[in-house]
Formats: sequence, C-alpha cells, structure tokens
Amino acid sequence: MKAFLLVLLSVLSWSALQAQAVMVFEADLSGDQEVPPVTSLASGSAELTLNDTQTELAILISIVDLDLDGNQTSGVDGDNVGAAHIHRAPAGANGDVVFGFISPNNDLNNDLVIDAAAGTIFSVWDLGEGNAGTTLADELPSLLNEGLYINIHTPSFPGGELRGQITAVAIPEPAALGLFVVGLFGLGLSATAGLRRA
Repeated sequence: MKAFLLVLLSVLSWSALQAQAVMVFEADLSGDQEVPPVTSLASGSAELTLNDTQTELAILISIVDLDLDGNQTSGVDGDNVGAAHIHRAPAGANGDVVFGFISPNNDLNNDLVIDAAAGTIFSVWDLGEGNAGTTLADELPSLLNEGLYINIHTPSFPGGELRGQITAVAIPEPAALGLFVVGLFGLGLSATAGLRRA
C-alpha cells in the first residue's frame, strides 16, 4: 500500500509540473496541401516544441525524396530544396513568410543545422527572430490557432512542393490524469480490502 501511495504522489506531482510544460506541435508535409495542390513523390514531417515560457520554438523537419545539398540525386536539379519557410495562413490559403530556414535564414542565433544525408532541418525560432519585421512573439496567436504552415520550395515547384499545416498535439490534461490516478487509487483500496476479507 505504501508503494502505491508513493506512485500516486509521484504521478500527481508530475501532473502539476505538466500544467506549465512545453507545448508540442506537428505537421505532415505533402504536395496535396499546397495551394494549388501539386503532385510530388516527396513527403515529410515536422515536430515543433514551444518551451514553457513561450520564448523558443524548436523545429525539426524531416524530408524524404528531396535534396538538401544537391548531392543525393546529382544531376537532377528539380528536387533541390531552394527555400524552406514558415508562412502565416490557415489551411487552404497562401500567406507571407514569417520565419525562414533557407532563403532567407532568419535564425540569428546560429541554431540552424541542416543534415543533408539524414534529410533534416533543425532550427530554434527565438522570441525576437522573424522575417520582414515579424517575430515569434507576434506569431504566437497564429501558432496556437493553426494559422502557420511549413513550406518547402524546389525549382520544380517554386511556389512550394511540400506543405504542412502546424497543429497542436493533444497531450493529456493534468486534471484528467489526476482523475485517472484517483480511480486507480480507488481500485487499489478495493483490491486491498478484498484481500483482507479473504
């Protein structure tokens, strides 16, 4: 019983910490999300993490079947990534660039890491960084309301070959987790009482 109470206390403490935890977002990148849609064999995904103080957005983009340095399919220029950005607009609409990874690179703190062999782009969008006068601070409402998207541009599709709307990932609410733990506690008490009667 003491072990169960210790686990209960640990989980409740963890759930309290999660109330102020980071926020996680994702995007699935495909040609059919472009406006207008394009036909592409390439695909990708992105994972984004907003820190608990909402001052940094860490971004990891993974791309398949596009070249980040031109060496994966040498002699084929149409699949070379020429630009990669975050834009402001809801799904189904095009919008302005608010943060650039490639052409332009708006990462002023040199957090940008491009791994061509792995097909990944990593960057951290800090509070004061952005494109053409906009900043992460300005764009937080758009981020929180699915108003931003990632766009990957190539010579074959200068307007964008891959696009993905940034959406929040559902994380269990601390209150729901707490109720779950209380339910487990009740089951534990019932089981303990049943064992004592037997």
